[in-house]
Amino acid sequence: MKIGAIICLSIFVAWVFMSLLQLWFSILSSNMFWKLTITAGALFVVVLAISLVVREYIADKKLKEDGYIDS
Repeated sequence: MKIGAIICLSIFVAWVFMSLLQLWFSILSSNMFWKLTITAGALFVVVLAISLVVREYIADKKLKEDGYIDS
């Protein structure tokens, strides 16, 4: 989960930086900005979902190994 959180935070910080540059300097066309915004949002959701699924899988596996959950 820690790696997923770091990746999500990096995507968010990069998007905020890009948005501020776009706001002040208009470095990208409108279409390109929205494409990058949608891509960043999709990547954020995918990374978050994968990290949550992996965390739940590891937690269930540990509980099974410790005998708290029957297979």
